[in-house]
This record gives sequence, structure tokens and C-alpha cells, in this order.
Amino acid sequence: MANDIDTLVGMGFSLAKVKKAMKATNSAGLQPAMDWILAHPEVSDEPEEEVIPPQALGAASNATPSTSNEEEGEIKDGEQTAQSLICNDCQKLFRDATGAERHATFTGHQNFAESTEAIKPLTDEEKKVKLAELRARMTAKRAAREQQEIEDRKQSEKIRRKAGQEVTNAKEAMEAKEMKKALDMKKREKEQEKIAKAKIKAQIEQDKKERAAKREAAKQVHQAQAQAEAVAAAQPTVKKEYNEARIQIRAPGSGPITHTFDANATLSEIFAYLQSQGLVNPFTLSTTFPRKTFSSEDQQKSLKELNLVPSAALVLAYI
Repeated sequence: MANDIDTLVGMGFSLAKVKKAMKATNSAGLQPAMDWILAHPEVSDEPEEEVIPPQALGAASNATPSTSNEEEGEIKDGEQTAQSLICNDCQKLFRDATGAERHATFTGHQNFAESTEAIKPLTDEEKKVKLAELRARMTAKRAAREQQEIEDRKQSEKIRRKAGQEVTNAKEAMEAKEMKKALDMKKREKEQEKIAKAKIKAQIEQDKKERAAKREAAKQVHQAQAQAEAVAAAQPTVKKEYNEARIQIRAPGSGPITHTFDANATLSEIFAYLQSQGLVNPFTLSTTFPRKTFSSEDQQKSLKELNLVPSAALVLAYI
């Protein structure tokens, strides 16, 4: 077993991992240990801590030296153990259950039994051959692992590129959607602006028509008024005859005196009326506008002749 451990260590395996392999294969030999190491690459190179159970310590302290005459390694009848496992389907021998399980996995054989036949240890030549096979298998496994890593990296790169392309496509689609949305909004704004301008233009045209209609109506009214005035001017003026004259006289020192006279009454009657009202001092009468002072010759004229009909305002002045 020491030679097997040295051989595995010489191949580049750590001593701790080799010991773990020997322990796992029950020291079945070089080949099972190599197979176990290759089948368990995840096992660390850290050595295992040896823990002694308390009961073992107690048993060791209480143990007494054996006084029997049994030789070291001697077994009793019935304590024989199997030295190997045999496949009843193909009659191949295996050092331990690990090799038998691997054989069953590859071949599908299920009929195994214990065998008392020991497997011959490998010769130096066989060990060299096994070592070469192991190195070749390790190289193949390493190459396969590297190839698998390359394929995994390629696949990861493909996935990354595909994801990047999908993100780019999604971004471009989103940008195109936003651009289309902006163009549609701008188009709607232009249409609304066009409609608004059309409404304003229509309103301006309507206002022009209404103003033109108003000007035309005013023109027609003005023309009608002018025609009416022309007709009225063409007709002879009929002077209205008044039968009475309302005369208002303003005298100094008293309020206005108003009295209605007959249109054919003379101016002297107004003088007589004023004298009857207490105004006996000599005085004159005159119109306000245009200014005209009546003389003694005017006293015999009628109010109609003096244009004091239908009403007039006279001013009394003392002489």
C-alpha cells in the first residue's frame, strides 16, 4: 500500500487526497484509488482531523494487556471476509463495491456476489501501464473539460449577444414607438391648428359680411332718408296758422309775467295789460334775440305781424 501511495503522490496528487482515496476504497489498491480520485475531483486536499471517540479513550485506559496466545491478524472460523466481488454476468472480479458499481453503470450488469479469490497485485510493468492509462485518461478528461469550458463560454457569449441584441431591438422598437407617437401627436396638433385657423378665417369672413351688410343697410337708410328729405323739400311748405300768442315779459325788480293774447291783438294791448298789472312808468319792450326794440309805430301792429306768434319772450325797460 505504501508503494501505491508513493506512486499516486508521484503522479501529482496530494498526500491527503491519496489517503482519503485509500480510506474510501478500503486500501483495495492503486487502480481503485485512482478511479476514486478521478471520480471525486471536488474532494479538497486538506488532511482530515483524527478524532478519537471518548468511549475509545475510556476503553483504552481501562484496557488490560491481552494474555491470549492469538497471533496478530488471526481470525476465527466464520470470520472470513470476501477478498473481491465477482460479476456473475461476465465473471469479472472487482476489488471493492466502488469498482462493481462503476461496472454496473457502464454495462448494466446487476448480478454480483462475494468472492474469496484475491485479485493479484499489479506488477511494476502493469503499474506503469495503468499509470500511463491514468495519465491518458486525466489528459483526456482535462481536454474534455477545457473543451466543455470553451463550449460553455461560446454558449454564454451567444446567450449574452442574443440578450444584447434583444435589448437593442427592444430599445429600437421603443424608440420607434415613441417617435411614431411624437409624429402622430404633431400631426394631430397640425390638424387642430388647421381647423382653428379655418374657424378664425370663417369668423373673419362672417364679420366682414356682417359689417358689409350693416354698411349697406345704413347706406340704404341714409339714401331713404335723403330721398324722404328731398321729397319733403320738393313739397311746398304749408305755414301753420296760430290763433294765440304766449308772451313772457321780464321786468326789472319783479318776476317774469306770462300771458296769452290773441294772435291778431296789437302790441298796444300788451302795453295796456302791463299797465293794468301796475307797471305805469314809461317803458319800452324789446325781443331778446335777435335784439329789437319796438317803437311807438309798432304798437298798432298785430302780434302776428311782429312775428311774436306762437310765443315770444320780451324784455321791459324803463325809460
